[in-house]
Amino acid sequence: MTLKNLFHFFSVSVICAIFIGCTSTDKEELIESKELYRIQVGGKCGFINERGKLVIEPQFDKAFWIFGDSVCYAEIGERKGLINTDGEFVTELDKSIIWVFQFNNGVASFITETGKNGIINKSGEIVLPAIYKNVWEDGDNGFVIEDTLGNKGYVNIKGDVIVPCRYDAANGFNEGLMVVATSSKCGYVDSTGVWVIDSIYNDARAFGDGLARVKTNDKWRFIDKSGKVVGKLTYDDILTGFSSNRAFVKTGNTIAMINKNGDKITTIDADSVYGFRDGYATFQKSGRYGIIDSTGTVVIQAKFEYLSESHNGLFIFEKNKKLGVVDVKGKAIVEPIHDKVSIVDDLSLIICMDDNGERGIYYDRKGNLIWKDMQGNKFSWPDKPTKEDFVRYFDSKLPDLDPIEGIYYVTFNKMAVNRENDHASSNGSESKFYAVIRTQGTDEFVACKIDENDPWRYWVKKFVQIGESNAYAIVKNGESSWAEDGKMILEDPYKFEITLRQGGNNYYNWYVKCEFVKDYPSAMVYEQVQKAEWTGTGFAISDGYVATNYHVVNGAKTIMVKGVNGNMDNAYKGYVIASDREHDLAIVQIVDKKFKGFDEIPYSLGKSVPEVGDNIFVLGYPMTKTMGNEIKLTDGIISAASGYKGDNSMYQISAAVQSGNSGGPLFDNKGNVAGIICAKHADAENANYAIKVSYLLSLIKSSDIGIKLPNNNIGSKSLSKQVKQIEPFVYLIECNSH
Repeated sequence: MTLKNLFHFFSVSVICAIFIGCTSTDKEELIESKELYRIQVGGKCGFINERGKLVIEPQFDKAFWIFGDSVCYAEIGERKGLINTDGEFVTELDKSIIWVFQFNNGVASFITETGKNGIINKSGEIVLPAIYKNVWEDGDNGFVIEDTLGNKGYVNIKGDVIVPCRYDAANGFNEGLMVVATSSKCGYVDSTGVWVIDSIYNDARAFGDGLARVKTNDKWRFIDKSGKVVGKLTYDDILTGFSSNRAFVKTGNTIAMINKNGDKITTIDADSVYGFRDGYATFQKSGRYGIIDSTGTVVIQAKFEYLSESHNGLFIFEKNKKLGVVDVKGKAIVEPIHDKVSIVDDLSLIICMDDNGERGIYYDRKGNLIWKDMQGNKFSWPDKPTKEDFVRYFDSKLPDLDPIEGIYYVTFNKMAVNRENDHASSNGSESKFYAVIRTQGTDEFVACKIDENDPWRYWVKKFVQIGESNAYAIVKNGESSWAEDGKMILEDPYKFEITLRQGGNNYYNWYVKCEFVKDYPSAMVYEQVQKAEWTGTGFAISDGYVATNYHVVNGAKTIMVKGVNGNMDNAYKGYVIASDREHDLAIVQIVDKKFKGFDEIPYSLGKSVPEVGDNIFVLGYPMTKTMGNEIKLTDGIISAASGYKGDNSMYQISAAVQSGNSGGPLFDNKGNVAGIICAKHADAENANYAIKVSYLLSLIKSSDIGIKLPNNNIGSKSLSKQVKQIEPFVYLIECNSH
């Protein structure tokens, strides 16, 4: 196996191995499968079928890629176990188990927190103890196992050791026999561990079509399952095993296609040939890859950087170190833009993975997009976190933050106090930004210095919460318990002080007074989250996608969208999939089993740019508790081409807006979306603000959502007729922080 092939083996086949035992189907038509596939939206995992239909709504923090035997591993918070196809936990698992792979025949391999592997059944019972370095599934027969010394063996699905770990290689069963190697010699054992063909070969490969290729004295030949040599010819190399009565052999510099009788069918003008499957084989010539059929005819010239074997007539290909899918005519079904690609053969479902396997994209065999993961608020720490990264972290945890958590501007005042007269004098001060963060699952908090040149430098070892009260104490570096002088009662999480004794001599005691002033989250953000429930407005930008303000959905654990297609009786669950905190914008995707899609959106986004004095109108749901859920219309003009304090990302408008209008659309006089309502001036009358729609378009583009934007034109209808047409696409957004 060349380095090129090895690279693609690891980048592609790891995912291919997951999809074992899928229901077969006609090449052109997808059928309903019992397996479900993981999706991720807004930082939560759910499941769809191969048609893209939502089966389990997003709710899990982690989950395996695919169901097997109608169960799948998943986690919510501290809870972990196996879920059924209704999304219910049916088996709870011990915390020491950190991952479970796909189930087949009622069992699956698992990994523990120590990195050891074992086998578990659907009831959570350990079938094979987690004492192995590696355990991987081998079809329906069982599992290949590897001990800590690198020796390999085999167990059946009951966990019985069939082949002990004493071989250098054991690659799984094909046609009832498995190649095993020891001391540089290879042979074959059956599924009971009994030697069928002695280890006499320098090299050996798996059986296919009843024959296997073996190497003796630098020459290759074929043998049958009794070990009998088939044919009289030997070869310098046998490039592929038999499939559909075809194999590729090499003698000198000549590559030939032969049948099982050893008859040459044709010669191949290539440097090498790879796996023959579905009547096609991939070949390489001058460093490029092409395809030949079962007669040896070139179907696609050698022009690709890489081509996989056939998957029902589809091939994974590479271009500029990115992967896509091409058909047998050379037409790109999926463009080469993905990090990893695999194809479920029986369903011809194409699974692509980007962002180091964190983001899944699903296509059907015709290249139609079925689903694209959008992580939204899911947070992961970068190597060098900045202040903005800490803000993003706190936003992702907002409803669950402890009062002391946040970003503070901390001033350290150093003091010397005279022992005789208690006179205090200053020895200077310095100020820095720090982030106070709870250590997961504990009552401890670390204070992280926010400095791009020195990330993750701790000022103190930790804060400790004392009991369940609002009492906290600082544990100094190098000490295991907190000192009484570092204790405080947190009465105001936005401003507090702690004074720590630093030592002294015969004349002075030295102290440092630490003054904390919270910079983020702001009091306004906390106030919204503490309300538990609040509302805003949003509007359709594509089928299933809604634009609103960042501040409307910030801190919400649950987002419900009402008013879809004019129906206020139904509420659909939504998830934040993209956001721009700086410009107060967010995009919500509706992912709900009840959701059937939007009607055709009648307007366009940013088709024209209104000028000062142009008429505009606003639709939204202000103050719903007192004004009701009926959509409200206000109109006015563009008062200024810039917003608060001359902010060029906004318009100032005269149309009246209230709390609840936030996130609603601003329309020009032709019914095109020109902006997104975001704020009102508290000290001025009829001075309100809307973010220019160009910033929303930039967010859509940069987020790689891949949606089709509406491009319709209402035209010069009366305002009442425009409103009637637009109203079904302006929504009430209901948020809940609990």
